Amino acid sequence: MRRIIITGAQGQLGKRLVAQWGQRMGMEVIGLDRQALDISSKKSIAEAFNHWNPDGVINAAAYTAVDLAEDEPELAFAVNATGAENLAEACARSGIDFIHVSTDYVFDGQATQPYQTDEQTNPLGVYGTSKLAGEKAVEAAFQNEKTQSKFWIFRVAWLYDAVGKNFLTTMLRLAQKGQPLRVVDDQWGSPTAAGPLATMLIDCIENPERLAAGIWHYGTAGPTHWCAFAQAIFEFRNLDIVVHPCSSSEYPTKATRPSYSYLDPNPLMQALGRNAIPWKEELKQCLLEQAETN
Repeated sequence: MRRIIITGAQGQLGKRLVAQWGQRMGMEVIGLDRQALDISSKKSIAEAFNHWNPDGVINAAAYTAVDLAEDEPELAFAVNATGAENLAEACARSGIDFIHVSTDYVFDGQATQPYQTDEQTNPLGVYGTSKLAGEKAVEAAFQNEKTQSKFWIFRVAWLYDAVGKNFLTTMLRLAQKGQPLRVVDDQWGSPTAAGPLATMLIDCIENPERLAAGIWHYGTAGPTHWCAFAQAIFEFRNLDIVVHPCSSSEYPTKATRPSYSYLDPNPLMQALGRNAIPWKEELKQCLLEQAETN
């Protein structure tokens, strides 16, 4: 039986991973939050690894407060860069398979076509810079160790779920007021539901021979913008909410967002023998699940 540690088990993706693992046979999942495993501490990682003796690790721990990161760079780097490095080094040294989840924010958004994994990175802010540093540290850790274990880095954009704090739940909360909303329409990307992502990550760590090590882009079929994403949410929920498009300049944020960060999911899907799911289909399924839960 393979034993897998999930870091950041109380986060959006971490909760999904732990919940969906309960449906699998032949593997044991250990979900650890920051109190149980502080990835910025090598001592904490060593203690957890010695206690649990894992065969694989999925790093779902991350500092994701994009704007706040501009004021807290040390904390962002401690989690996203140093934490990723600590985990990767420990896994490579001990022959443990490792999955690290990264972001579209490693790119500057100046592209006009889907981003491939080998394209030039150029993060615009602290968050993206810290995540890129984490990617490089993971690669270096496994290159420096002669290990039989594998690593995978999955870049993901616009993650949401039926629960927790994310764009989907925020739009539904704001809709309760029944007032018109203004949402930017000049930032393009790929809305990505946490459930299907968790399923793919579990499949990868369960069957490591299926996918080559390295960096992969995960996402849905077809880019869209935030305004269209909001309109689709209300349409599927039969909510009569007016959504006015606006520009990013009309909705200023501390950190600059990439204007185009659609990650091409097709190479990964082809490697797995699947097809990328259209973003609207994934959204509809997530909303149906939410309705059933409620």
